[in-house]
Amino acid sequence: MKRYCLISTSLILVTLLVGPSPAAAAPGEWWADYFDNPTLSGAPVLSRHDEAINFSWGAGGPGAGLPSDNFSIRWQRDEWFAGGTYRFKVLADDGVRVWVGDQLVIDEWRDRWAEPLNVDRYIPSGTYRVRIEYYEHVGDATMSIGWSRVVGGETWYGEYFNCRDMNCPRVLTRDDSAIDFDWGGGSPDPAVTADNFSVRWTRTLNFNAGDYRFFASSDDGTRIWVDGGLVVDAWEDHSLPQTYSGDAHLVDGRHTVTVEYYEHGGDASAHAWWQLREAFTNWRGEYFDNREMVGGPALERNDAEINFDWSVEPPVDWMPDDNFSVRWTRTLDFSPGYYRLVLQADDGVRLWLDHSIIIDKWQDMDYELHYVDGVYLEGPHTLKLEYYEHAGSARVRFWWEDGTEDNAPPSYLSATAEQAPAERPQAPAGQWKASYFANVYLEGDPLLTRTETRLDHDWGWGSPGGGVPSNHFSARWTQTLYFPAGLYRFTTYSDDGARLWVGDRLLINSWRPMRGYSSGAIWLPSGMREVRMEYYECTGVALARLDWQLVSRP
Repeated sequence: MKRYCLISTSLILVTLLVGPSPAAAAPGEWWADYFDNPTLSGAPVLSRHDEAINFSWGAGGPGAGLPSDNFSIRWQRDEWFAGGTYRFKVLADDGVRVWVGDQLVIDEWRDRWAEPLNVDRYIPSGTYRVRIEYYEHVGDATMSIGWSRVVGGETWYGEYFNCRDMNCPRVLTRDDSAIDFDWGGGSPDPAVTADNFSVRWTRTLNFNAGDYRFFASSDDGTRIWVDGGLVVDAWEDHSLPQTYSGDAHLVDGRHTVTVEYYEHGGDASAHAWWQLREAFTNWRGEYFDNREMVGGPALERNDAEINFDWSVEPPVDWMPDDNFSVRWTRTLDFSPGYYRLVLQADDGVRLWLDHSIIIDKWQDMDYELHYVDGVYLEGPHTLKLEYYEHAGSARVRFWWEDGTEDNAPPSYLSATAEQAPAERPQAPAGQWKASYFANVYLEGDPLLTRTETRLDHDWGWGSPGGGVPSNHFSARWTQTLYFPAGLYRFTTYSDDGARLWVGDRLLINSWRPMRGYSSGAIWLPSGMREVRMEYYECTGVALARLDWQLVSRP
């Protein structure tokens, strides 16, 4: 059906005052109004149903009395959206803007080349009037649009070219979960050559206001653009390991990140990510729009506490409501004492204390509660909590409480956990075979050997004795002990490096200049086990301690 302007003057006046109403379109059809000016002004010259918005008129125009330049079009139809993040993909020459209901999704009302534009936007569940407006100024005329719901992991829009400068037809387009590729001597896809290809990845997402550092590591050239500004420029042949970076201050809101890459010859790899450059005074929250926490986080922010009930909504309105994940980290100074660490989540969750995992429930759950009791903490410790949401409600909560022997597990705890022993977690008195070396490599014959009842030393600026130097020495302690069956947590406190074997398993490996705690957990069947700790002192204060505790019994 076509509507022509062969009507009376009075009807024209009503149309101009009220505005045209889209006729009822068949499912999937667009009601289109075509104007012979670039401002959508006056009455349309042509109105019709368009099956799809996918036009390339070149230097011509839509026809039917319309000029080849300086025309405009408005398309409308009602569309059902399931709640979630949608990726809108537009190719337009020149201006375009898109509304979903009252939400302005794309606003590119300017002269522009026909370059791909991708915008991710959260759309609540419901039926909305979609309105698309387009104008052509001069030159070629192109307009196409499509969208799809973003599933977790579908984040970057990748365009692949069989040339090094992206100045050739695309041979592949796809959604890539992260720019984190090591293709070696191969190619990204059978359609792409192994050498002399290039890729452009585009992604639009929200940033909290702040200073960001963008990183690129690749073989060969790479560059990163933020809102059209060049932030990282390494557009030359080079090999790994090399990392280039650049800083950008971003205001609160949506920003488009574009990563360009080319491969010349030999191995091919491409990696890009960014970090918010600010001191995190609370929990550092890294939010990913996939369940695997791959690629750079879609959002970084300070979270005052981990106590969220998002229900069926996303953490922020432009992320997916399902299939997302979060990593929180924070270093806290604990008063000496025993603690209960408690978490509750729907779905998967895992918790690290320092470098060791103490709760591992990386599985779909219905807001289950889990805890570890009797954890002795003193001084600074780093906590890391990882969480993923699969489908349905999204809830996660973490806290800690007094966990002394007199504080029995509260009645609301439906999870089961064994009370840890009440004594301070430390190695029992025994017979440690100690060997001290006059180098940091445990090499050659020991300068001093002796038996020690405790592995708990604080030599300060001094020496262990026996002619061992006060700096640049190392030590090894071994002892075979009986362990009842259970989950054990071993903790070293050292200045500098320490590593620990329980049986034949390397449980702690902090072989570096440092001062602090390292810990690891291991399940041991009942029986005898050799415990071996190695240590080295570089310069300054020297100390070495080994503690352990039984966390739970079978």
